[in-house]
Amino acid sequence: MRNEPTTRARRAGAAVLRWCRTRPVTLAVTALVIVLSLTGFIASPSGWGWQVLDEGVPEIFIQRHWWGTVTSLLAVPDLASLLALVPVLLVVVGAAEKTMGSVRTLIAYVVGGVAASFAGLGVGLLEEQFLDFLPLNAPAVDTLSPLAALICTAMAASSFAGALWRRRTRLLATLTAVTLFLYAGGANDLFSLLAVPIGLGLGYVLGGRHSGFRLVRSSHHEKRVLLAALTFVTSVGPVIATFSTTGAGLLSIYGFLSDDPVTLVDGQTCAFGSPAAPCPDTYDSFGELQPASGFIALLPILVAVIAAWGILNGRRAALWLAVVFNGVVFAGMLYVFSVIQPETVAAIAQLRDAESQEYVWQTLSSSLIGALVPLSVAIVLVVFRRNVRAASTPAALRTFGLTVGVAAAANLLLAFAGGLVASDGYNPNLDVGDVLVGLPLRLLPPTLLPSDILTFVPSSGWAQAFWYLPSLLFWLATTVATARLVLDPGAVSGASDRARARLMLERGGGDTLSFMTTWEGNAYWFSPDLDAAIAYRVRGPVAVTLGGAFGPDAQRPEVVAGFVEFCGENGWTAVFYSVEDGDDSPYRQLGWQRMPVAEEALLDPATWNTSGKKRQDIRTATNRAAREGVTATWTSWHDLTIAEHAQIREISEAWVADKSLPEMEFTLGGVDELADPEVRLMLAVDEAGRIQAVTSWLPLFAPGGVHGYTLDFMRRRADSMNGIMEFVIGAAADHMKAAGLDRMSLSGSPLASRPDDGERAPITRVLDRFGELLEPAYGFRSLLNFKRKFQPEFVTLWAVYPESSVLPSLGIALARCYLPHLTLAQAARMAGTLREPREPVAAK
Repeated sequence: MRNEPTTRARRAGAAVLRWCRTRPVTLAVTALVIVLSLTGFIASPSGWGWQVLDEGVPEIFIQRHWWGTVTSLLAVPDLASLLALVPVLLVVVGAAEKTMGSVRTLIAYVVGGVAASFAGLGVGLLEEQFLDFLPLNAPAVDTLSPLAALICTAMAASSFAGALWRRRTRLLATLTAVTLFLYAGGANDLFSLLAVPIGLGLGYVLGGRHSGFRLVRSSHHEKRVLLAALTFVTSVGPVIATFSTTGAGLLSIYGFLSDDPVTLVDGQTCAFGSPAAPCPDTYDSFGELQPASGFIALLPILVAVIAAWGILNGRRAALWLAVVFNGVVFAGMLYVFSVIQPETVAAIAQLRDAESQEYVWQTLSSSLIGALVPLSVAIVLVVFRRNVRAASTPAALRTFGLTVGVAAAANLLLAFAGGLVASDGYNPNLDVGDVLVGLPLRLLPPTLLPSDILTFVPSSGWAQAFWYLPSLLFWLATTVATARLVLDPGAVSGASDRARARLMLERGGGDTLSFMTTWEGNAYWFSPDLDAAIAYRVRGPVAVTLGGAFGPDAQRPEVVAGFVEFCGENGWTAVFYSVEDGDDSPYRQLGWQRMPVAEEALLDPATWNTSGKKRQDIRTATNRAAREGVTATWTSWHDLTIAEHAQIREISEAWVADKSLPEMEFTLGGVDELADPEVRLMLAVDEAGRIQAVTSWLPLFAPGGVHGYTLDFMRRRADSMNGIMEFVIGAAADHMKAAGLDRMSLSGSPLASRPDDGERAPITRVLDRFGELLEPAYGFRSLLNFKRKFQPEFVTLWAVYPESSVLPSLGIALARCYLPHLTLAQAARMAGTLREPREPVAAK
């Protein structure tokens, strides 16, 4: 134990040295940036000694400083920028160098950066000549552009990355460049925007893969990542516009919204453009009444950021909050466009920069264009809302509404009372009518109020308190309410029932599918008299169970009868799906019909071994893994590192991207289900620490604890060794045998039957035919044949239903359970790809 810290330090040191040895370009670029930037800082007391390193139209085309196109990629103008840039360089360039090699990385950084710079200078000249009527970006006078080179490098490296990081890198780089260009609008931001297509094309030239981006081929989790990123970036855009020093972007008008319209001019409060409290045309001094008032406007943005986090976690309420937020911003920007007059904008611009007066009409056009951004975000969120499915409980929604409503009423009352008490502290003095007319505006952050609509402004200290406090307190309360609604696990609809069902499951009883009942999307029926429950999903008139009952009393016939009665009371037809139906089955007493829907493969870990000719493939795969240095690791999601999480998501996204249809659900789990602390993972990891394949195992509970596991999630890399899945599953069987477990299920293969099942009913033959049609897209039968290699015992899983007239509704209900969001376009695409051979589903 005494040597453990020393061992860890040595390992960390070895890892750092290994990282450095494999990333010489990253270290060289970072060192040059540090040296050149520090040299520039020291060369001049004003901090502008790096002028000879930068680029711009005068330097490149007049002074002939051609080296500036390269040196500008390796320096920043101030220490704060350097401290922020160095870690980004190490991460981005380091990741690119690992992904596509040192030579390609150097080419992408230098050649791509220079190309983006020249393109930016050229576009800038065209803008000055032909597009000066649009507020696009600041002119390229003095420019240092390492960000453009970074974006170009990242985009080039994305062509060499897997599906997950290819998509994420391109999205993040594009959103970053577009956001900076729109909201900040510096010359650097134009270069960064142009670096996106240049880097993408350069990646193809350097040998990267050509692949299109199709959102429909993402997993549900990845779609939430993209929606959350879009919401977050567009929410913080106004902050970027506020702190930008250029004010030249197309959406830089958002920066004006952080300026307090109430101004202190020659000691008197007024508002430029206000009809009732105007400021004088001539003055000696001016300033904002409360410069810190702009921070109140950050609270609505914080609400949007919390909503983005909720979208990432699948909270439907967060999505609708983001839709409302963007809808309000859209309406507000339209109002700004229609209400603010050019002379008012000119007066406001005069406070910030006298030269801005000539761009007044550009500000108006920016208002109109700026309204399209939140509108577009709202439309995207609504279109893809089905991927954000965790509904909130009615109680949580009521609490949120009550909190916001009470906060609004209380602060409106505060503003009303303050207007009356301090009526003589306003300019002009107020009466009751004036207070009532202006009351709704008190809930808005003061900096968002157009000065045109201000009929009075605060002068005294008390008047200022009643002017600023109501909006501050209201948005603080709204932020807290939003955080509770979006972040509280107990606010999710069904969370309490799911927790109750899980405790019942852990007490024992149930089948090999029972742990799937803990997944989101299920409803629960609890027996009023017995310790048992059933999970189900209602689709149309049919209530489809997920497996059979679970809990200590799961096998009691009264449980099945009680659920049937419950469904009848609600006007549903009960169907027990994927259940075993032996002679002692509780379903026999119903006297219902049944049909086979899957074949489950069971193994006895106690008798497991790889001897015999029929298990030759497992032995071959195990021996090959040993030769190639691939090892099996039994672990859980929470024991893995962030980098290992990313690898698993990358493997899964690559698999999903290859499919013409979305991921199936219901009894087929995805990456989201791996995070449960009771789920175990068996990984295949090579000598470099790269995950080659992953499987997940769901626990089977008995009264004494876990007595076995069911296979759920199966994914492997496309370039992994042949037989990798045989090796991983064989290793899992070895582990369960060593742990003394008594049951191992390779799960069921839906719509796949053994050929020796004997005479089959007409409806079964129809399902067989349907399975044959789906085989090219999902490969269930290929998966069944794969499981035969392990020589399991096959057990038929049945659908138990009351009568044949239910079958059409049942077919539709099952399709909606497995593919709840299948669109007509996707269905048509599926029909066109059914004849194309595809790799097996690798999920069940």
